[in-house]
Amino acid sequence: MFKAYDDVRRNLQRRPNAAHYRRRRRLGAQQMLKAGVPIYYRSEDYPETMSGVLFVKEYPNGAKFIIRKELIDDLRLLKEQVRLLNAI
Repeated sequence: MFKAYDDVRRNLQRRPNAAHYRRRRRLGAQQMLKAGVPIYYRSEDYPETMSGVLFVKEYPNGAKFIIRKELIDDLRLLKEQVRLLNAI
């Protein structure tokens, strides 16, 4: 019984923390942009994107837009540009 408890405790101590996951997400986003693929994310810099259907869409050339992503009745994804965040 104690061995199982020690194994669980050891695994919990080895688990990566939140900073580790943030670094991995940032590296993944950089790789996507480098490959020419736009990325979608939420940002505290734009509070309206922190919940709901609004997201930041960033293109590899640096252009950023706030877009609305919603599922419509026939379950297709509707993406609509709301506003430009920065001019390139």
